[in-house]
Amino acid sequence: MNTNEIRNKFLKFFEKKSHVIWPSDSLVPQNDPTLLFTGAGMNQFKDMFLGKGNLDFKKATTCQKCLRTGDIDNVGRTASHHTFFEMLGNFSFGDYFKKETIEWAWEFLVQELKIPEERLSVSVYKDDQESYEIWEKDVGVPPSKIYRYGEKDNFWPANAPLLGPNGPCGPCSEIFFDLGEKVGCRRKECEPACDCDRFVEIWNLVFTQYNRTEGGSLVPLPNRNVDTGMGLERMARVMQGVPTNFDIDIFSPIIKSLEEITQVKYNGQREHAILMRRIADHLKASVFCISDGVLPGNEGRGYVERRLLRRAIRDGTQLGIQDCFLYKLVPIVSNVMQEYYPDIKQRRENIARIVKSEEEKFHETLELGTARLKELTDTLQKNRQTVLSGQEAFKLYDTYGFPLDMTELILNEKGFTVDKDGFENELRKQRLQARTSSQMIGQVFDTGPLSRIKDLSKGTGFLGYKEGDCEAKVIALIQDDQLVDVVTAGGEVTVVLDRTPFYGESGGQIGDTGVLESNGSQVRITDTKKNNDFLLHLGKVTKGDIRKGSLIHARIDIQRRDSIRRNHSATHILHYVLRKVIGQHAEQSGSLVAQDRLRFDFHHFSGLTQEEIVRIEDMVNEIILKNVPVVVKELPVQEARNAGAIALFGEKYGEVVRMAAIGDFSKELCGGTHVNYSGEIGLFRIIGESSVAAGIRRIEAMTGMAALNRDREKERLIREMCNTLNTNEDKLIPKTQDLLGELKNLQKEVHKVKQKEISGKVESFVENAKEVSGVKIIAKKVEDATADDLRRTADILMKSAKDVAIILGTPQNGRVTIIAALSQGLVKCGLHAGNISKEIAKVVGGGGGGRPEMAQAGGQWAEKLDEALSYAVELLSKKILERVTLPP
Repeated sequence: MNTNEIRNKFLKFFEKKSHVIWPSDSLVPQNDPTLLFTGAGMNQFKDMFLGKGNLDFKKATTCQKCLRTGDIDNVGRTASHHTFFEMLGNFSFGDYFKKETIEWAWEFLVQELKIPEERLSVSVYKDDQESYEIWEKDVGVPPSKIYRYGEKDNFWPANAPLLGPNGPCGPCSEIFFDLGEKVGCRRKECEPACDCDRFVEIWNLVFTQYNRTEGGSLVPLPNRNVDTGMGLERMARVMQGVPTNFDIDIFSPIIKSLEEITQVKYNGQREHAILMRRIADHLKASVFCISDGVLPGNEGRGYVERRLLRRAIRDGTQLGIQDCFLYKLVPIVSNVMQEYYPDIKQRRENIARIVKSEEEKFHETLELGTARLKELTDTLQKNRQTVLSGQEAFKLYDTYGFPLDMTELILNEKGFTVDKDGFENELRKQRLQARTSSQMIGQVFDTGPLSRIKDLSKGTGFLGYKEGDCEAKVIALIQDDQLVDVVTAGGEVTVVLDRTPFYGESGGQIGDTGVLESNGSQVRITDTKKNNDFLLHLGKVTKGDIRKGSLIHARIDIQRRDSIRRNHSATHILHYVLRKVIGQHAEQSGSLVAQDRLRFDFHHFSGLTQEEIVRIEDMVNEIILKNVPVVVKELPVQEARNAGAIALFGEKYGEVVRMAAIGDFSKELCGGTHVNYSGEIGLFRIIGESSVAAGIRRIEAMTGMAALNRDREKERLIREMCNTLNTNEDKLIPKTQDLLGELKNLQKEVHKVKQKEISGKVESFVENAKEVSGVKIIAKKVEDATADDLRRTADILMKSAKDVAIILGTPQNGRVTIIAALSQGLVKCGLHAGNISKEIAKVVGGGGGGRPEMAQAGGQWAEKLDEALSYAVELLSKKILERVTLPP
């Protein structure tokens, strides 16, 4: 039975049991600060478990995309660990409980999947007699196959009764598949708790029936919930009878392609198999991250993704792959996953481009790492040392992508070793940091003011699509992260209303501003945020006070909103035009819709030409001038897709969506506010185009009066320039070119004079040089010189003696520039101009570096330049005496 069949069977089975099939949440959790990535099926239902959710059902079933990196070092080494995986689950929010959950689980496994009963075992929490009896008496599982375990293995969260955290918790019951006596430790007494891999955990049934309070008391919940999780890949492994999760139908094509690329057999050496599994896992995780809008970066989610890709690239080098290869596997991943995740296939070209760009960047880093390792071995040799420090080895691994064994191999060839213990210590520190950053960063269930507001209200009704003002009731007031009953004049406050015309920041559109007024009182709203179903009005009480439960009049700044609407509709037209001009791959990656400008990020791998920018601008303005209607309506998501509506990267959509159609041109799923006719946008002008990330370009633009005012400001500047240069607008460029030509000629004359002046000083520099062990040390200040002047002077001085060390400095505009240069004989003796310049620059409050023979440094304390030059003479004298023995 293939993976798609198992997934479909599971969802359909629970649909027949009156569950709603609910779509997977994005890997990037919405409105959940406790998570970096979605790691379980229950994450999107937290409010439902607490009885505060607005979903109109009590039973749900999902197949959730999950990403966890806590056990990343086990990936590839064990049969079942992954970073990215799919979690099948069924959920009850105060509806059915243990009996139905257990009986349905058994029914699905035995009757639907036809798994022999004798191959199944179960476990329960040691004090959960109710579950034990259901398994034994109602289901008929023999007592010999029911195991009682403690709170570490059979309670959620693990060890919650003893260690916490406080909040909803409960016992769990797990179901295991027995691979047989010939697998694992082969002991007769082997049981599911054994870590020999004989028993595969395939389903975890969690019964949240308690609320843990301070002191560890377990108080029964009024509404008991069910949260189950079945690893799809593990279940497929069982059903397909293969030894590991990586041998199932959604992994084997990736492994096979890797075999073709590497010409290495997967079933050959165990280490090769581990590398291939890890590459397949990490690439799949990265593909789904990119599809959900996460791009490789240096922090947060982007950093996690970058490390996954780089680990896969490093593994590829271990298999002998020298060139980019991961991007070639993206179509394979999209093909095996397309049935349930069609967006992956639709976007595979963009995803492949992003992956390839990251590969190219990392290969450049690897080249730098090779150079760095050579520097380190040279230093070891000069210092007559044989062991590379663990810290340096880890830096090669972490920054430059060098696996430890690759570093060891290169070092061994040259007669060096590495401090493995030091390396492992650095690695442990990083793993701890990574584990912390990729798991929950707060409590599982929010206990802040918003959580308590959910007890009072199901959310804020939004009227802003049609209304600019309305009467509303104050549901709650938040001040200093606490719920309060009243806030007086001068106080900052977050106001929650039962309904509002204020748009909360989302989908790239900024939040509305305006006022809340009542009986002489006023709150000036400076921003509006969206949190799940609540709109939070952030502001300051400017008159009187505002009270919980009071009635107020809410009014947005309509002129500001109109500007925002123009810019939002303009982004849709721009998106449409971009795809026409540069290709269908130019999908939106992000946007900002403000009142004074718009910003649009899109997938493209080169800068736009001036001709393309003009064409894009012209086409957008042509659509605006057509004054076509902008029709916004709600409809089923599939109907919107069939109509050609674009769904954006990383966005999650429900069964009913809002589609904005601009004439017969643009159709997008969008929750923002828009103009009624395209002509309302007015003038559209592109004011900037740039790169923001690998494969991501950004256009900044203005519309309406903002664009017109910008053009007028440019006209004013041109008039001012014409007046200053005493010319007309049509002669402005030739006049400027003439002046620049004159300036260039004058600069040449000045340069000649300066060079003649400096050349005249060279002889005195040499005559006054200090000599140490036959080496001339020249350390001089040169006034009114540039860095180029100093370099040219150093070149002339180099010819004045066979063995010479030169330090030249110049003060300019309150800063210092220093050039250090060494003759080849000194470099061969171990002196390094880059390191010397760095030391000298510390005296003037700066830093620097460069090549062994010549380097540049700088500093901010010009008044200390003389002191730095004196120190340079001392430093060079010492180093020459220590290292230099010149031939007579």
